[in-house]
Amino acid sequence: MAKASRNTAKHLTIVFGGTFLVASTVGLASEVFIEKVSSLVLALLFLLFMIFLHIVFDIVAVAAMSANEVPFHAKAANKVSGAGQAVKIIRNADLVANFCADVVGDVTGTISGALAAGIILDILRIAPSFNSFEMLVSAIFLAVVASITVTGKAFGKTFALAKANEVVFWVGKILAGVEAATGIKVFSSGKKRKKRGKKA
Repeated sequence: MAKASRNTAKHLTIVFGGTFLVASTVGLASEVFIEKVSSLVLALLFLLFMIFLHIVFDIVAVAAMSANEVPFHAKAANKVSGAGQAVKIIRNADLVANFCADVVGDVTGTISGALAAGIILDILRIAPSFNSFEMLVSAIFLAVVASITVTGKAFGKTFALAKANEVVFWVGKILAGVEAATGIKVFSSGKKRKKRGKKA
């Protein structure tokens, strides 16, 4: 019981710390970017990038929860780059999914909303004739942003379920590169989850 409580506390601490770090870093960077950008086109491109980031991390979250670690055992034993990290991703799927879908998802969603509001104001400033239809312009633009995001996430979930192992392996290779470059282990341990069952 005490061990479970410690694990829960550790999990919540990681979530809180990760959320604070990602939100503050990305939020500050986006604020600086928004203040410096006067081009509507660049603002739209940045908005699309935030939506893309949201969808990509959602794909990783779904893939981590759906992937099967068994095919990675032989690769990890043969020291294939990314295989060991893939196993750890799967064994820490709850933490990975929470970080990707909730932390990054909420941060990118919040920034997307702020960007959309700023873009609407820019559109009304550039085209004053639309001021009489401000509510309609806002509603249509926000609906388009929401539609792109939801459609992208729906496609992403289908893709993640069909290609879960490939997605996790791809992420594992990225983590392997980060660990090799920095010497920092993203996952300190990879204890087997009970529900994953048997080894090959």
